[in-house]
Amino acid sequence: MNKLYVGNLSPLVTVEDLKQLFGEKKLPGAGQVLLKSGYAFVDFPDQNWAIKAIETLSGKVELHGKVLEVDYSVPKKLRSRKIQIRNIPSHLQWEVSQSVSQSVSQCLVL
Repeated sequence: MNKLYVGNLSPLVTVEDLKQLFGEKKLPGAGQVLLKSGYAFVDFPDQNWAIKAIETLSGKVELHGKVLEVDYSVPKKLRSRKIQIRNIPSHLQWEVSQSVSQSVSQCLVL
């Protein structure tokens, strides 16, 4: 994975600021930079450079008064949303609990 999330950015940060920072840290070809409010996504040429960027920048570099958070970008569809339902009465029949859990979404009943 070559796309990184760069978080905790000051509203003053520009794409040029980020590219200059990568250049100063000798991190090549920060190809595409997508800057949003407070964070950015940055493409690197390969996974080795992405790892080096995380190791070099995350929690160690300050830009416009804020320490950067750098990690792999995770697409929304891969993030998990989990709910735990506990303390279900033992007298509740299995079929009822299963029908409730299936009506909510796909569930793993343990």
